[in-house]
Amino acid sequence: MCYRTIFIAVFLFLAGLVHTVQSQYLPFRTYSIELGLSESVAHTLVQDNRGYIWVGTGFGLNRFDGNSFKQFYESDGLPNNRIHSLFQDQNQTIWVGTETGLSILLGDSLVTPEEVLPLNNYSILDIYQDLDGNYWFGTDGNGVWRLDSAGDLISIDEKYGLPVERVRAIRQTSNGEIWIASREMLVKLYEDEAEYFRGDHGFLDLRIRTVEIDEFDRVWIATTGGLFLYENDEITHFDYQHGLNDNRLHSITVEDYDRIWLGTESGISLFNGDNFRNFTGSDGVPAVIIYASMMDTEGNIWFGTLGGGITVLTGELFESYDIDNGLTNNVVTGFEEDSEGNIWIATYGGGVLRYDGENFTVFREQDGLIDDKVYVIYNDSRNRLWIGTRDGISIYENGQFRTISEEDFPFQIIRKIKEDPETGEFWIATYSDGVIKLTDQGYVQYHLGNGFLHNTVMDIKRDEDGNYWFATYGGVAIFDGHEFTEITIADGLPSNGVIHIHMDHNGNRWFSTFNGVARYDGEQVRRLPEAGQTETISYFTIQDNDDRFWVGTNVGLYNIQPDVLLNSVIVEERLRAFRLYNRNQGLIANELNAGASFVASDGSMWLGTVEGLSRFWPDRIRENEAAPGLEFEEILVSGREVNPNRKYQFNHDQNFVQFTYTGLSYEAPDQIFYQYKMHGLDEGWQMTRERTIRYPSLSPGEYHFELRAYNANGVMSARTADFGFKIFPPFYFQWWFVLLILLLFVAIVLFSIRYFRVSKQVDIERMRVQIASDLHDDVGSSLTELALQTDFLQAGELSDEVKQTLKQLGAHSRKIVNSLDDIVWSIDARNDTAGDLTDRMQDYVNQMFVNSEVEVLYNFDQLRMDEKLPVDVKENVYLIFKESINNVVKHSNATKVQITFSFSGKTYELKIVDNGTGLNGSRKSGQGLRNIKMRAERIGSSVDIYSNGGFTVKATGSIK
Repeated sequence: MCYRTIFIAVFLFLAGLVHTVQSQYLPFRTYSIELGLSESVAHTLVQDNRGYIWVGTGFGLNRFDGNSFKQFYESDGLPNNRIHSLFQDQNQTIWVGTETGLSILLGDSLVTPEEVLPLNNYSILDIYQDLDGNYWFGTDGNGVWRLDSAGDLISIDEKYGLPVERVRAIRQTSNGEIWIASREMLVKLYEDEAEYFRGDHGFLDLRIRTVEIDEFDRVWIATTGGLFLYENDEITHFDYQHGLNDNRLHSITVEDYDRIWLGTESGISLFNGDNFRNFTGSDGVPAVIIYASMMDTEGNIWFGTLGGGITVLTGELFESYDIDNGLTNNVVTGFEEDSEGNIWIATYGGGVLRYDGENFTVFREQDGLIDDKVYVIYNDSRNRLWIGTRDGISIYENGQFRTISEEDFPFQIIRKIKEDPETGEFWIATYSDGVIKLTDQGYVQYHLGNGFLHNTVMDIKRDEDGNYWFATYGGVAIFDGHEFTEITIADGLPSNGVIHIHMDHNGNRWFSTFNGVARYDGEQVRRLPEAGQTETISYFTIQDNDDRFWVGTNVGLYNIQPDVLLNSVIVEERLRAFRLYNRNQGLIANELNAGASFVASDGSMWLGTVEGLSRFWPDRIRENEAAPGLEFEEILVSGREVNPNRKYQFNHDQNFVQFTYTGLSYEAPDQIFYQYKMHGLDEGWQMTRERTIRYPSLSPGEYHFELRAYNANGVMSARTADFGFKIFPPFYFQWWFVLLILLLFVAIVLFSIRYFRVSKQVDIERMRVQIASDLHDDVGSSLTELALQTDFLQAGELSDEVKQTLKQLGAHSRKIVNSLDDIVWSIDARNDTAGDLTDRMQDYVNQMFVNSEVEVLYNFDQLRMDEKLPVDVKENVYLIFKESINNVVKHSNATKVQITFSFSGKTYELKIVDNGTGLNGSRKSGQGLRNIKMRAERIGSSVDIYSNGGFTVKATGSIK
């Protein structure tokens, strides 16, 4: 009994091992808590209209952009952290069903509509909106509820008397039928009538977990007992007997008519209508219990798992193998196909393997292979397999290995083997001994010592003319049967380290080097632009059966359009002219191996990497024409977050602007390109793969930032993200401050001019006072003394003639003193006011009419006595006044004189009116009147002299 148990255990182990060997990894890409998912249990998935993937977990709501997660919890507005359902309605609003009620997303905020508050005591297992816009809610324990357009929340169970409590899903067909899936049964509501589907319909009283209705109006029902299809009023059942991996289903996603994805408790099943294809952990599924599934806008299929987070299948381009599912070593160096269609695989350390489409057969040293470190396998014209290793060559023929002896071939590290179809000779490339031509008679070695280009030879090709091309670490060597020629870096090669040569279908030669790829058309070597990459090592260039070009590099596998890349200058065309396939699409490793590529007879492409091999199906490529979403994640201005939907004005010191954004494309999120331009700064559009752009020190001005995204296929985002703002200059550069400074400068200039003038005027006034004082003190005193001396001399004994002379001299002296007194008064700056002038006038009147009975009236009432008059105006107005008074005294018998003087600061008027009856002729033609007119002309005044029952002198003028 013990031996039997051990035998069964060993048998089961080996059976599992065989299954593992036969399985291949598919391109499942997984995201979980290590990237920020709040919990590794994903209950539900939905994609919003912006492109974000929303994940409901047992602990919080998560928003995924292809790179990272943003979490939402009860503190952000969720009724409960346990999420059961997600739904996007016709208005693109996301509804969230939780353990205790509902909430909706408004922007990045969660709120609970007042209309659904009565459901806060129930678990919301499903949310749906029908064709009329009504909302349906499935609860766990309280049946189905409907929220109509009027905002009324009603119980469907009560309205129709439905015997359902634990409702898992609600869907509607195009003709208006509402299907309700519950743990108890399946219900169809149509025109207020209910139809029940239970055991008598083939459901065997099974619990229903979800229902989906596809575009063909087929109803798919997932249960704990398998898959059911309702079509044309018939129900069909599928379970493990039909190939389903587990009868316990949780999710259904319809990709196409014959591609139905099922999430089970043992992995994933793909149903084509007849057969099931199952995917488990050995195929790359991170966890076998699948709770949720959905298809995004790019056609990728997403799954929510129990314990593995979320995973996405981006297609079935790659099937991969490593030491865990069949390979003997992960470093795969080459491939060959034999006459029976088997693929032979060279590994570095694990010998060679033969793959027959289902299983691997291993051949190693114990089977006769010379060495397990293999570089190349070559099938010759006699269907013999030449196997080049680190230690020589083995030939596999008739199921056995034989080794070429060291005596016949003393060379090691064999990189390539090529048969001459005409002579049957073999050209053999070595890593350190140059190239060897092996014949039946022996061998010929070409190396540095006898003129060959380099001793390290990586590849050999023969062209249609029979010339041989050798890829070496010194360039490309060409042998025409007689001599060697060379192509090196001097001829345009990007590097002399040439790894691989490809002869394309148009006769061009492609050289893969340590610094990219070059094409040689027989005349010119042109380096292929590196599609935005730098320091890319190109290990091989090949063409598939549809003549598409593929370049294997240290960053993945490129699909290129050479003519566009070499000739176009249009950014969008160049972006579409290359496409990188790497780990995200299912390639087992990004770094491929030198020359490790092969196009099999079935069209598949075999690729060797440093971590295993991938079998690539180019004909399965699905062009991703879905425009990527594009959103600002954060805009920071000098450390402060701002709203991208507003236009801002910032101070001059708020000039550090940082944009963080994301392009929403999940098929190849690492290959999104961004094109941006800061209008007002950048001259043209800039390209980047970075998700953050910084402008550290912007000058004042108006700016408008624009951003667009391109997916891996060069499709531009449907929207352009933009943000406009203005940075004010510092206050000392703003117009009002500049104007203020200008005005201040003008004021200073005017003040300086005024100050200079005032200072000069003060100096002049000081000088006038000094001159007046000197004239008065010196000249006036001397003349007065002279007059007194003449008076003293007249008292003596003198002749009458001398006395008369002395008398005249004294009179003249006194007259000069009087005239000098007027001059001194005029010069003296202390006498410049209107009050000084009127005082002087009154003194003169009192002097002239001292013995007269003439009535003198003064009209100075409106005069501002302290207002200053210009010196020349004051002097000449006074002299006009004196002449006028003299005329009154000398030529009039007037009894009344009126004197008026007014001065407003700008204009002045002097008016002297008497009532005398003197001779008019003497007044009009006298010297005094001429003097009056002369004085008026000096100061630009007008003077009117007329008689009208008296005599009037009127002088008016203005100050210039």
